[in-house]
Amino acid sequence: ANAAHTMLIRCARFGKHALHWGTATSNVSQQHLARHLQHSTPNLIRVSSNTMSATIDDGDWEHVGKYLSTLDSQREILTKRSRDVSKLTKQAVYCLHRGDRDSAAQQLMQAEAAAKELLPVLQQYPALRQGTYACAMEEFVQALAFKVFLQEGRLLRSSEAAPAEPEEYLGGVLDFTNELNRYAIQRATARDLAAVERCRGLVDAVMGQFLQFDLRNSSLRKKYDGLKYTLKKLENTVYELSLAEAMAKTEEAKPMEAEGGVGQPTA
Repeated sequence: ANAAHTMLIRCARFGKHALHWGTATSNVSQQHLARHLQHSTPNLIRVSSNTMSATIDDGDWEHVGKYLSTLDSQREILTKRSRDVSKLTKQAVYCLHRGDRDSAAQQLMQAEAAAKELLPVLQQYPALRQGTYACAMEEFVQALAFKVFLQEGRLLRSSEAAPAEPEEYLGGVLDFTNELNRYAIQRATARDLAAVERCRGLVDAVMGQFLQFDLRNSSLRKKYDGLKYTLKKLENTVYELSLAEAMAKTEEAKPMEAEGGVGQPTA
């Protein structure tokens, strides 16, 4: 028992000295590593800097930076002018609904000129067409198609919608059908059944053409999905107006029948 106790005391003393020696050794190692890094880090930084200069073309990056700066400035110009186009087309639609076709024609000419003014920028930066400019072109087609319908009773051709591209033309035609619905309601209040039927007939024809396309998920597809509701509204308007006219004719016929019956001999 005494021998075992003595052994435990010696092991404890040895562990204490070993721990002290390990801590001292660790401190010396850390100090040596710190001095080594202090002398070697500037050399590493210089090597890394020289390596980056050798692998990256600073002139090329400067060129890219200038391109992005020019792109941003051109985007701002295009956005502002596209809003001008949208404003003019909205004013033209407003005038057309109120029968002021001369003012509408002038506003559409100004909108077309402003849109064509931006074509050189779009040729240099094609990616800028998507967004504000494309929306402005759809609104331009919408107003121009409404004008052509009121004047000639037909749908605007895509070749007449320059500078709008085909997809912008289709989007504008779908927007135009909403204006036809508004116009049909206006004519229905004036009991103009023939005008309402022309609107319904054109929207039905547009629906038939769109059924030939395989439209994917896009803003154009969303607009097309609303076309069937526009057609249904016009069909309901035609039905209600036809029914109202039939009832009016029936009411007009009743007094005539009563007058025709006066003075007839009774059986």
